Amino acid sequence: MRKVQVHSVSFYMVLLIAMAMFTLPASSGWSQTTWGYTQYLFNLYDINSAYAGEHGAGSFGVRYRSQWIGMSGAPETQYFSFHSPLMKGKLGVGVKLLNENIGARSHVLAKGSAAYKLKLNDATLSFALSAGVMRQGIDASLLKAYNQQDELLLNMPINTLTPVLDMGVFFKAKRFYLGVESCSINRPRAAAGEQPISRLYCNLSAVGGYMLPLQRGNSIHLSGLVRCSEAQVWQAELNAIYLIRNKIWLGGGYRFDSNAQAMACVNFTEQLRIGLSFDISTSAIKKFNDGSAEIFLGFNFKGTSGKSIRYF
Repeated sequence: MRKVQVHSVSFYMVLLIAMAMFTLPASSGWSQTTWGYTQYLFNLYDINSAYAGEHGAGSFGVRYRSQWIGMSGAPETQYFSFHSPLMKGKLGVGVKLLNENIGARSHVLAKGSAAYKLKLNDATLSFALSAGVMRQGIDASLLKAYNQQDELLLNMPINTLTPVLDMGVFFKAKRFYLGVESCSINRPRAAAGEQPISRLYCNLSAVGGYMLPLQRGNSIHLSGLVRCSEAQVWQAELNAIYLIRNKIWLGGGYRFDSNAQAMACVNFTEQLRIGLSFDISTSAIKKFNDGSAEIFLGFNFKGTSGKSIRYF
């Protein structure tokens, strides 16, 4: 891995911030942020492609999330990712697969990513590009229209394919990390035949965290995540989780104006970890659901150093 002097760090951090500002264009329209994951810290590659390869060996994660349990048509997500270092850590590569259903709408996403890594003394700065395709579908039979003979409803496209392009930057030190990723920077239009029917909005996410070591293998992980889409739709959260004897993670957090979170994860071995989280809605929507649940399974292969466990 290429080494760069510490005085170069400031230049790359300025580049990171500039990239984030450049890739989120202003818009007068309304948009939504992408869906988040409560247990993102157990595999940061899932929210930032530039993290690829940082586990030191091949690593995969599987997630299942049920949003707003008890609400008809609520989001349900299945997610798989795999990433690994290449060329003695100079590169990181990975793939992401997502399947999600929200009411009558469904989409499947497949992306591949590559990250180039610079060694900054005891830290690493990574730059990544991701590309893939999203398949969106609508089940018109699940829609309750006022006029069942509406032409738009009758001629609604079954499936559309949309190319997606993301880029990210990730800075990782021994106890600290900071990353920014911009998704759908190509702002593609979803088309059925020759007519575009919608457009994917550009979304920006920034994540940061700090690992505070204590005695006897105990540590505290503090982290925060901010997501923003065009038209300045923001969402932010803060999390704190306590690691007991390098085995059990217990903690929680708060997603502002949305929900409170509780999570637990067990490192069954240095390679295998399983986590469970539960979110309780704190907004007006709490009257209509019983919270959200998420299950995470992660597995890290042993690298040449023999070390598999990763704190972030």
